Amino acid sequence: MTHKEFRSKSRLSTETAHKELFEEYCSYVYTIVFNRLRSCVSREDIEECVCDVFADVYIYYDDSKEIEGDISGFIGTIARRKSAEIYKRSAVRSEAIPMDEESLSMIPSDQDIEAEAEKNERRRTVLDKIRELGEPDSTIIVQKYYYGRTSKEIAEMVALTPENVRVRSGRAVKKLREMLEKAGITM
Repeated sequence: MTHKEFRSKSRLSTETAHKELFEEYCSYVYTIVFNRLRSCVSREDIEECVCDVFADVYIYYDDSKEIEGDISGFIGTIARRKSAEIYKRSAVRSEAIPMDEESLSMIPSDQDIEAEAEKNERRRTVLDKIRELGEPDSTIIVQKYYYGRTSKEIAEMVALTPENVRVRSGRAVKKLREMLEKAGITM
């Protein structure tokens, strides 16, 4: 969801905008919070932190500013700060974490779940923007860059000449690049 979409939905109904924002970004926020707090607090505390993140998003989001792009950076920043704050509080309460089998299984792996979630969010945004190009441009882009098909193969699929496919591809890439820049994604 972009800042512009959230602002327009908020103007119609704040409650609906908040619900849609929560539904879209709940798993993203939960991933960030869980990754930071899984070894030091209970699941209930993690869930409470997720709720606190959304409360802060609703409180501190300034819809009067004209901001372009995706809102996920703002939400991710609040999630990281809120989970760091809770982590610090829990570290003060207990100086050491006991190392029994359950604790050892919670030691973070070398897989960065937070980075994976952000990468998946970026991919979803790119695919959404590709769909916004419309047909046959979206098919041309997907077939060329995701499946590695030639202009001749794509031309047979979309009933165009290979030359038209190349021209449309160039224009579609330029348009897609502009759309992604407006969404805050640089290529």
